[in-house]
Amino acid sequence: MSEDPDISNRNSIAQLAESSTEVSEILSKLGSNDALDPADYLSARQQGEAFERAVLKSLGPAEPELIETERVISMRDGYELPIRITRPAHAPEGGSPMVICFHGGGFIAGTIYNVAPYARGIAKLFGAVVVAPTYRLAPEHIFPCGVNDAYDAVKWIAAHASDFSSSPSTGFILSGGSAGANFVCVLAEVAKSEKLEPPLTGLWSCMPVLFTEDQESRDTVPQKYKEVWFSREQVEHTPILTNKSARMLLEYYKPDVTSALWSPFNAASPFKDLPPTFVQVCGRDIIRDDGLIYERVLRDAGTKTRLNVYPGLPHCFWALFPEYKGSKEFMVDIALGFAWLLNQDVELADAEKAMIFPQPQLP
Repeated sequence: MSEDPDISNRNSIAQLAESSTEVSEILSKLGSNDALDPADYLSARQQGEAFERAVLKSLGPAEPELIETERVISMRDGYELPIRITRPAHAPEGGSPMVICFHGGGFIAGTIYNVAPYARGIAKLFGAVVVAPTYRLAPEHIFPCGVNDAYDAVKWIAAHASDFSSSPSTGFILSGGSAGANFVCVLAEVAKSEKLEPPLTGLWSCMPVLFTEDQESRDTVPQKYKEVWFSREQVEHTPILTNKSARMLLEYYKPDVTSALWSPFNAASPFKDLPPTFVQVCGRDIIRDDGLIYERVLRDAGTKTRLNVYPGLPHCFWALFPEYKGSKEFMVDIALGFAWLLNQDVELADAEKAMIFPQPQLP
């Protein structure tokens, strides 16, 4: 894991894609294949759900000190979507922090079970209530349906935090990975402009996608960082998420790349007055530079940031080979990042025990 790489230096960033011998051997078994082939989006969605349920089964039942429940909430148009709540059986004195965690899945896949390994660990380590919403998926529901659903969920959860013995004044974290990280970055700006109450106190954005190859989107890359936005070309054929498949996913989602609901770089007054933000980026990921640039512009604007970079590793590597030592370190880094966001201490041994991504037994 690398912290604070020099992103003003193109050569230094390029080196983040270089894999160790051990990682190269792991990746060679994957070839240049995507984790899910979006060409048949329904099959990809079904495979993704089967994987998430297999992970949940491998985790086993929640420990007695945790309670997991599910319910539905209504969106602005009356459509009902499920949420999954993981919380301590006994809330800490003063109430539990609130964490909202959006799943990834390329805007076409993903369920409320996607974030179960993180939800259990965070709830256990920090006494937090972790709510995992879902959202309507493309291509049946194109942009901005998904991100609107996500914000409707944020508002509902904020208004009902006390129902789950949560006190957002002790921490109110918006979090997510990949497509879910896009929502985090976008909705942080929406929440700021709409003066969401209670206000967000922190963000976790893991592998955010914030730009596309369209010229209108390229134009939103800040001038000082245009030279270092090149990961899509550098690692175009990398395993797990290739550039070809990323283009297909965006064709399904159909974002308006000039909209503030697609990227915070389109917002009226972005990056200022945001809460502390924890960013994780994979060095051999086509969307690597989106996350690196996002973290840097936040820092430029005076926002407190924490950045972890995983050299030589591709998109969502920890889920595909969880037994790799770097995958275990990644999970522990999540705990350390949340400790930073919540101003809490966590013992390394406790983090290693709580933050587990199991090896699922697939049918």
